[in-house]
Amino acid sequence: MATNKECLVIVLDVRTCAAEDFKLKSVKCVAEILKDKIVCSSKDYVSFVLVGSAKNTDDCQNVIYFKEGSVQLCSWQLLLDLFTFVNETACEQGEWLDGIKVALDMQENALALKPARRRILLLFDFNSMPQSYENFNSITDELLNSGIELIVGSHNIAYIDNMESGEPQAIFNFSRKCTAEELENQKYALNLVPRCNATLCSFKETLQTVFRVTNRRPWTWNSTLCIGSKISINVQGMIAMKNQTPVKLNRVWAVSDEEVSRETHHFMKGAEVTPLPEDLMTGYMLGGTAVPYDDTLLEPKAPHPPGLHFFGFIKRDSVPDEYFSGDSLYVVAHQKGSTVSANKLDALVRALDSSNHAMLCWKIYSPKLNTPKMVILLPKLPDDSHPAMLYMLELSYTSQHHFWDFPSLRTTKSECSEEQLEAIDRLIDSTDLECSLSNTHQPRQWRQNDLLPFDSLPSIFEQNVMDVLERRVIKEGSLRDDDQQFKEMLKDKNFVDVFWSVPEALEEKSKQAASTVKKLFPLKHSRAWLEKLQAKEQAENALPIKDEPQDKEIPMPADGVGLVASAQDYTRILASIRSISNVTRRDAQFQTLAAQVRVVIFTLLERKKLNLEQLGELISLYRQSCLDFNAFLEYDKFTEELKKIVVAKRLQEFWTDIMDDKQLGPLVLGQPTLDDELNLKAYYTIDWQGVP
Repeated sequence: MATNKECLVIVLDVRTCAAEDFKLKSVKCVAEILKDKIVCSSKDYVSFVLVGSAKNTDDCQNVIYFKEGSVQLCSWQLLLDLFTFVNETACEQGEWLDGIKVALDMQENALALKPARRRILLLFDFNSMPQSYENFNSITDELLNSGIELIVGSHNIAYIDNMESGEPQAIFNFSRKCTAEELENQKYALNLVPRCNATLCSFKETLQTVFRVTNRRPWTWNSTLCIGSKISINVQGMIAMKNQTPVKLNRVWAVSDEEVSRETHHFMKGAEVTPLPEDLMTGYMLGGTAVPYDDTLLEPKAPHPPGLHFFGFIKRDSVPDEYFSGDSLYVVAHQKGSTVSANKLDALVRALDSSNHAMLCWKIYSPKLNTPKMVILLPKLPDDSHPAMLYMLELSYTSQHHFWDFPSLRTTKSECSEEQLEAIDRLIDSTDLECSLSNTHQPRQWRQNDLLPFDSLPSIFEQNVMDVLERRVIKEGSLRDDDQQFKEMLKDKNFVDVFWSVPEALEEKSKQAASTVKKLFPLKHSRAWLEKLQAKEQAENALPIKDEPQDKEIPMPADGVGLVASAQDYTRILASIRSISNVTRRDAQFQTLAAQVRVVIFTLLERKKLNLEQLGELISLYRQSCLDFNAFLEYDKFTEELKKIVVAKRLQEFWTDIMDDKQLGPLVLGQPTLDDELNLKAYYTIDWQGVP
């Protein structure tokens, strides 16, 4: 009886005329396939065929097979053998049709293993070297009749959308340097698609094509949903959605060469206690509990009855979505032919939906797999395509969860401008994961018309696990075999190739939007805020001391800032504000004074004859006070309004003698950067000839 395993024969091009970059990518692609099959504990059979070897087989020239043409179970030793096998002595000649012919013979010999799938992967450089195509029709007919899937990978493959169907179609990148022989080879490679349903793809898509395997026998689970002692519904569980990682990890107590020691001393009420050896109990410790574990103390328990056992009805909103776990989404429907169960399930689903409730149940799979798991059953109303069903999701009630909490863009003390909000929107739009190309007939490097297709994104965890294991195996191989090849591979830091990266178009678009956000949300160092924070921390950490009498507040003058002695009035009122001990009231009083002095400055600028000395002194005092009270934004807005008035009234003398010479422009905290200097230069520069 066939099991869910496959037999894969990989044909590699090692001819000396093939591009070195192509051959390197081919080996890395095959290594990724082997690593994936090893860590996912699948019982797949793999073997290799080399095209372009100096040796020959019985019928084909310059083609050799791996280990007498027999397929092997995937193992780390097979990966090391691959690295050695591809370094066989190569030549310039070699026919890719001969490689497929040898692979077909190997697949025929592997029929005794009864694989569920049989596939051939051809990685070939269709360059200008002439090939013979006399047996093209016979070999493709044999592929089609035998049901063997052919996957062809090359380095100069691009994709466009078919004009009629709109589906992705693989083509060769056109080049004016192509010779007639190269075009001939590419034509026959493209003919493999209609002749034997072959899949033509690039290296990046080759991995996805090999890994994309549909399960021919879907998982089903016939069980019973028990509600109390009276209601019993015959149901069938099916997998609606599955997120399965191929990495299978085995939990072990220790590696064979590790030494495990037992700590005997412990602490009681702060004192260290070291018990005698005869007082210790022999056994294993479970987690953090102090109860010793011994197999002989365990008594076999009666298995729980399998099925779904009702626990209670709960409000749907009472379970946060973060507590749903598991690798699959299950659908529970009535068993085929059970009309009574169908009616009961239909009534249950409608009742749950109308009351916005869900069911909390224990799921026990079978007498052998008897560990109860807590699940939630959510209703799904019937329609024209399906009957009443329940979604079954596992609950993670003991695992640790990670909650993503993004900082708010505004607080009660700050408000975002329209420009800032628009910049955030543009940044979000530029990082849209469904970014597609407008011109679908332009050749692209990936199959789908999507810059970030979700079904093609690799798992970082899986990739890291496989890379670490691969490097460890190569290191052991170099020590065991004393092979110079493996030692050189260990020195190559870029040995593990990354087959996926952020598309350049999307990355460039996001960088531009992010730079705009950085300009509109400047991060400035606030000395006043830092002093307040340090004072608050010192007050909390300091010992309580006797309160000292505070300095008396200077009475606030009744009059405000006048137009005659503006600088003296401003200095006098500012001294009164500085004496206020309450920080909130002091800041509020300063804001009132700042608004008043801005009105005075703009009023003085309206006069026909300007008092430049008075204006320079007043603006200088106001600028310094804004620096002291951390009012950067208010002063920057004031300078922008001031410049507009100066340009409108053509106050060239005031701008040159006061604003430019005394450097009374926007505030810059600390050492100015290059951007700050450029912004200040742009602020002080006015083209007076171009002013109307």
